[in-house]
Amino acid sequence: MAQPITGRSAVVTGTGPLADGITAGLVALGVGVVALDCDFSSEDAVADALVAAGRTVDGIDQIVHTWLAPGVVTARPFMDVDEAAWAAGCEHSLEAAWWLARQSAEPLRATAGSLVFVVPTVGMAGAAEFAMLAAVAEGVRVLAKGCGRQWGVDGVTVNTIAAAPHHWLDADTGDALTRAISLSAPAFGSPGDAADDLAPLIALLDDPDAHFLTANTLVADGGTWMGL
Repeated sequence: MAQPITGRSAVVTGTGPLADGITAGLVALGVGVVALDCDFSSEDAVADALVAAGRTVDGIDQIVHTWLAPGVVTARPFMDVDEAAWAAGCEHSLEAAWWLARQSAEPLRATAGSLVFVVPTVGMAGAAEFAMLAAVAEGVRVLAKGCGRQWGVDGVTVNTIAAAPHHWLDADTGDALTRAISLSAPAFGSPGDAADDLAPLIALLDDPDAHFLTANTLVADGGTWMGL
């Protein structure tokens, strides 16, 4: 079991069960969590939201990004994705991650903190009818690698946690996608819980003992990916 953490603060983006579960798990570990009040309409909106979040804590130690544009998590045959849907879903999700990374640099340098992106594992395997979700997941992973390589000299780590698609989709769709990318059932028999299984890993990435881990992806899907 992860040890309690005191005196640390985290900002979590996004809404819904995934963000709520991560928040609950971090709070249970003693982390002070602030939800980022932002609709990701522009980089200025992200900047303002981070400033507002920073006023409620004594320095931001960690930023956790889970936000995705709604259209990205909707099943749609690839040939039915028109330019408008691609821009509103895929491009906007990538813009949001890019804006957050740019605006995170300064506050995280001040605390030698960590930036964590949480994405679905479908980015590493692809998924029928979820091309946009896969493209966003893989694009965010590449963004995290670039940031991690650049910011290491400043003491800032940037990593990605790839989790089961169930955290973004309904259970039946998540199960179908898992069967499509795996040759075996998850080692632990379930896709995991955001509070009990993902939050401790996220907290670990902000522990000083994890200072040498950056530009990496931790696959936290109960052993599904290793079944390939």
